[in-house]
Amino acid sequence: MIRYVIRRLAYTVVILFVASIVVFLALRITPGDATNFVVTPISSPERFEELRRELGLDRPLIEQYGVFITRILTGNFGASDISHREVAEIITTGLPYTVWLALSAALLVYGLGIPLGVIAALRRDRWPDQVISASAVLGLGIPNFVLAIILIMIFAIGLNLLPVSGASGPMNVILPAIVLAVEPLAVVMRVVRSSVIDQLGQDYVRTLEAKGLARRRIIWVHVLRNSLGPVISLAAVQFRSMLGYTLIVEVIFRWPGLGSQLVDAVLKRDYLVAQDLALLLTAVVIVLNTLADIGQAYADPRVRVQVTNA
Repeated sequence: MIRYVIRRLAYTVVILFVASIVVFLALRITPGDATNFVVTPISSPERFEELRRELGLDRPLIEQYGVFITRILTGNFGASDISHREVAEIITTGLPYTVWLALSAALLVYGLGIPLGVIAALRRDRWPDQVISASAVLGLGIPNFVLAIILIMIFAIGLNLLPVSGASGPMNVILPAIVLAVEPLAVVMRVVRSSVIDQLGQDYVRTLEAKGLARRRIIWVHVLRNSLGPVISLAAVQFRSMLGYTLIVEVIFRWPGLGSQLVDAVLKRDYLVAQDLALLLTAVVIVLNTLADIGQAYADPRVRVQVTNA
């Protein structure tokens, strides 16, 4: 098991290195750069070239990448070429809001998805199962931005119950958290339902029932524990998609997190801020994916045996 963990960590380092190259090149191949937003359109060509030299944009790409990766490894993130704010300040300011939004959405996803999936499995083909399954299909079918507009029209404009933008209080996180949580919540409900139905047909369930163990304990302890393997494995994938949707949600609700900061930096071709934030968010997804693999190996005895023998 220890060898498996070491291999996964080494693999993670390699993937992070490749991700840094992809992030760096993806921003460089887009048209325009920071000079378009720093100087006026009527400035002389000499001024553009002078600014490009000041920003290091006239250097070869390999040299620019070397400067970029050196800054990341040494923790010297630098400052924005446009706003002149320190990147570290931008991260420390926006990160708590992104974490707040992500944790609120995750609480809805797993706090509701797991018990609803179990209930749907226990009431298979009955009305609770039909209602939960229909809700999951609806959650998967409606786009996030459409759901955001609908919720804004109903709860913010129509009923005037919830604020539509900003992050001035706990009420502000409700609408963006719901929009961010609906699709992964639907997936979790379906996965838990299928997994629990599969586990209920296993021999160990009949053995525990024959021993006289309470049905409630069998379901919510033994069956549920063995059903969480797919959910743990799915968690990293879901977080990756949630992170992508965070960019949309934060922009729609004017949520001051890293997602909105990244979108603003990309639109302004603020390379230094954009590549640092993009790499940070990518690294979070990669690390969580690694932790999910390791967690699944510990949670599922079958996976643990496979990785131990590998």
